[in-house]
This record gives sequence, C-alpha cells and structure tokens, in this order.
Amino acid sequence: MRVLRPRSAARWGVAVLAWLLVMAGGSATAAVGATQGPGSSSAAAVNAQSARVGALFTDSSMSDHYCSASVVDSPGGDIIVTAAHCLSTDPGTTVFVPGYRNGTAPYGEWKLVGVVEDPRWTADTDSDLDVAFAVVAPLKGRQLQQVVGANRLVTDPGVGDGTPVAVTLTGYREDEDAPITCSNIASRFTSTQLRVVCADFTDGTSGSPWVVAGPGGTAGIAGVIGGFEQGGYTAGISYSSYFDQDTLTLYQQAVRSAGLS
Repeated sequence: MRVLRPRSAARWGVAVLAWLLVMAGGSATAAVGATQGPGSSSAAAVNAQSARVGALFTDSSMSDHYCSASVVDSPGGDIIVTAAHCLSTDPGTTVFVPGYRNGTAPYGEWKLVGVVEDPRWTADTDSDLDVAFAVVAPLKGRQLQQVVGANRLVTDPGVGDGTPVAVTLTGYREDEDAPITCSNIASRFTSTQLRVVCADFTDGTSGSPWVVAGPGGTAGIAGVIGGFEQGGYTAGISYSSYFDQDTLTLYQQAVRSAGLS
C-alpha cells in the first residue's frame, strides 16, 4: 500500500548554502525570491539538477503523482532513490517521470522494474529505514542516467558533527504539476534521523532528495524526505533517515539486481 506523507551559522555553512541556492535556481535570487531566504520554498528552475528529480505515478497515464524521487549515480545508469513508504516491493505499473512539468514528460516515462527495501522496513516500517532504491527499464535504447544525469549517493554526511551541512530539497507537491525547491542547513534530529526547516513541503514531496555540495562543484544525495512520521507532520519541517552503511548496502543490492556489480 502506498502511503503519502501524513501532513496535508558558520561561514562554511553559509557559503555552501549560497552554492546550493545557485544550483537550485540559477541564482540565489531566482531560487527563493527577492524577499525570501533560507528555509523558503519556490518554483524550481528548469535546469540540470531539477531534471534529475521526478514524480512517481501509479501508471503511464500520468494522472496521479503521489511521491517524488531522483536519479542516483550507478554503474548501469538505471537507479532512482525515494522513500520506502512511497513504494512496495512489487513496482507494479509505477513510472518515474523526471523533470515532470504541467502534464508533460520532457525526458520520458520510465517504468520501474524492481524495488529494493530493507527487510526491517518491510517487516515493521521502521522509520529509521525509510529509503528505497528502484531500477527502471531502458527507454528507446537508452538508460535514464544517459538522458538526465545523476547525483552520487552520499553516506555518513556528517550532519550534527559540528560542521553545518547545507541541503537543497526539490520535489512535487501532490496538488502541483511543477517542482518546488528549498535550501537550508540540516541538523540531526536523532542519531538515525535528519531534520531541516523548509516551507511548503506537503503531501507528495515524500522521497524528495536532500542534495549536498561535493568536491569540484559536484552534488550528492544525502537523504530523502521520509523517516520520522513519514517525512513530518507539518509542512515546514522535513525529516530523513540518516544515510549510513545500511543505505549503502541497499544501494549495492539495487546495483546487483540490475545485473551489475
């Protein structure tokens, strides 16, 4: 059963947050608006980063998007990451539409052909393990990552270890047909959960990636909206399971399930 979300600094941290604002919208002003700042949300710009984020639909009719997901770098170029509560182990007719906007699929519709979840999540929906990887089928002879690119997986991102870590969230509210984005400093909610203040991330944004800056201007995914209360019970605070060795193990299982090692 698919369950939606239950809700209807230091100089280094500031510098990285500014970088994420630029990445999210082309410029800090474009990303959050002239009178807005960290923690505010706005429409995501059409760019390489937003193209890697997409909406999950129950089928190819694209009539019902209910969660968000994003492309994660993999050897085969065919893996996405989202919240476990957005998927069952049987992908059924689910499709991923990267860069979805206003009823269109600019980069195609990608059918899910396999889902990998932690068995402890499957058994009792442990909120500390609310992350899943899915394999998508090729489309017109091409792999997903060839079309839109991907962000690398980041485990043990160091949130709460003394250095501010800025994240950018991008995802789809179920009542909107274009993505929103928000950047702010993440914090540790518990030893196994992350927390960030970002406005307006309501139902449908579960699975939205938490993107962090990497070396040489690269970007990585250090979390997805999920975890505590399946992502949070208010629109202004979002949560993620902490990406650790268990997350890496799941990712490696997804890679193997795609026939690659």
